[in-house]
Order: sequence, then C-alpha cells, then structure tokens
Amino acid sequence: MATKVAAHYISEKVSNVRWLPEQLQQTERFVTGSWDMDNNYVRLWRLHANPYAQEVQHTPRCNDKVAMDGDVTGLEFVNEDTLAVSCADGHLSLLKVHRAVEEDQLERMERSERLHEFKCSQKSAPCTAIDIYGNDIATVGEDGCVNVLSAHNLKQVKRTIDADSISLLSVCFVNQHQLVTGNRMGVIRMLDVRVDSTGQQDISFAAASQDPKNSNFVSAMATHPMQQHILICGSEEGSITVWDLRNFEYPASYLSAHNSPITDIGYHRQDPSKLFSAAEAGEVWMWSEKKQLIDMSKNDGNSAWLSGNRVRSLVNVDGVLTDIRNPVNSFDVHGSRLICGSDKEVIYIADDIF
Repeated sequence: MATKVAAHYISEKVSNVRWLPEQLQQTERFVTGSWDMDNNYVRLWRLHANPYAQEVQHTPRCNDKVAMDGDVTGLEFVNEDTLAVSCADGHLSLLKVHRAVEEDQLERMERSERLHEFKCSQKSAPCTAIDIYGNDIATVGEDGCVNVLSAHNLKQVKRTIDADSISLLSVCFVNQHQLVTGNRMGVIRMLDVRVDSTGQQDISFAAASQDPKNSNFVSAMATHPMQQHILICGSEEGSITVWDLRNFEYPASYLSAHNSPITDIGYHRQDPSKLFSAAEAGEVWMWSEKKQLIDMSKNDGNSAWLSGNRVRSLVNVDGVLTDIRNPVNSFDVHGSRLICGSDKEVIYIADDIF
C-alpha cells in the first residue's frame, strides 16, 4: 500500500511532536510544542474525518493549549495521560491530558524550580533535551548539568550531576540506573544516576566523524527498545553511529546517511526492525532490516545494526518525507502512521508507511 502524506498548516514552528499513547488502537490524538514564536504553546490536537477532501483522510483540530515560558525543547509522555515538557527557560512542567468524547483538555499540573542556570551569571540556561524511564525524568542543558527528577514530585531534584563543562544536547536512558549524554564537541558520556558528580566513573567516547580532525556532535540518540545496550546516534554531519554499550572501544557500525544534521532519530516502538531519522534538509527516512539476510552467527544476536561494515547491505532505506526545504525538527510513529513537525509551520502526517 502506497504511503500517503498530508500537510496541515498550523502557523507555528514545531519543535516537538508526540502521539498520545494508545494500547489497542491507532491513536487519533497528538501534542505539539512550538519554538521561535512571540508566544509558545503546547497544543493538544485530535484528528477528525474529512469528508470534503478526497486526498486527505483526516484533519487535525486543536482542542486545547497551554502557554509556555520560552521555546519548547522536549516533549515525552510519562504515562498515557501525563506529559513532561522542558523549555528554554530551564524549567520542566507536567501537563495532564483529560480525554473526552467531544473536546479534550490540557492542564498544567506542576512546574519545577529552575533546573539549569549558568553559574557565573546566575541566569537561566536552556534545557536542551529530556528523556524518561518509568517515573524518572532526566533533563540536560546548556550549563552541562544533568538533573533527574521523579514525576511524582518536580519540586525536589533526586540527583544533579555536573556532567560536562560545555553544552549538553542530547540524553537517553540506557536502563533504570544509567543514562548517556552527548555534548557539543561530540563526546558521549555514560553516567550512573545513583551517584553524585564526584563519584562518577569516567566512561566516555567520541562520536565517529568522516574527518577525524573535526568534532561531530551527537544531535539525537536512542536505544533499541528490546536490546538497550544498542545505542544509535545521529550527528551534526548527518551520519549514524551505532554503539554496543558493552564495548566502548570502537563503534559497532557507522553509516553516511543524510547530507545535513540529523535532528531526531528513533526506533518504531512496536516493530524495532524499523528505525527512523529526520534531518535539517527536510526529510525523514525509514531504515528497515532485511531479516531474511541476517546471519545470526555473525552479528551478535538479532540486530543488523551491530554488523559493522555489513550494515548497509542488511537494511533498506525509504524516504517517507523528502525535499520540504525546511528542517524537520521532530517525529513520532504509532502503528502505521508517522507525524512530523517542521520549521515550515506545518504538521505532516504519513499514513500506511509500511
């Protein structure tokens, strides 16, 4: 079945987009966060059938919105109805989704104290990324700090780690006790959230680069849903580097991918054989493992991404979205439907992506 892509203009630059979780059916709701606007919002949307347009099956309609102080830099669901939101003002908020038959509602439940600030000036530092494991929320910022909080109490920080001396751009939980961060120079560090700054082991490695003389910062990272020792990183140069976190000496795989910086990367939650990557050039690609060609005896299990130089021959690459001429900042996949947010003030929804 051919993929159908519909563009919906919403008059806001979209920094983040997420489908609302659904267990047994294709979700019809999603949230967006805006950036670089006079007033920034988190908006709650719902898809409605469109009987007047033959080429468009559904049209999104905004049900509710919550104003945010600064650019929205991260959106992640803690559970089916609780959303964690980070902003460029250095704060973290929790929003509650109230589902209804007609009009859904969005409510701010709690807001943290300032989590990130520059020590010299005492001014707020942007929170650049967040990730969630269970009820734990990790934030990183331009101050080089990692904060771990519980979704049950944003007023109390469980752990603050002075992870780096320069800006952190990405964060990803590996398991309940460990996470990885990526800084602006391309250095990836593994941290133990149970230990304070002085007790951290120095576990770090550098992102691969086509030119060894240049730094190549990690702009997005994700772990495999079923094998969390597999860390996949999208970079400034547009390449994808895969690490086996049981062996830091060398990357497990390295691929030249996009011709512009990768802005978002992640696996399909229900089908980990599919990986998606988005880039500043205005494109989203789907990488699909060729399962019938994988030799299990040579790739340490069941992931083609640990196959080194052979990985390119073990995956297919399809362009789900191409040549929109503005950065695609964020995407999310649920079932066979993909949604993208861009600087073009457009939401793209792709149906039947596989």
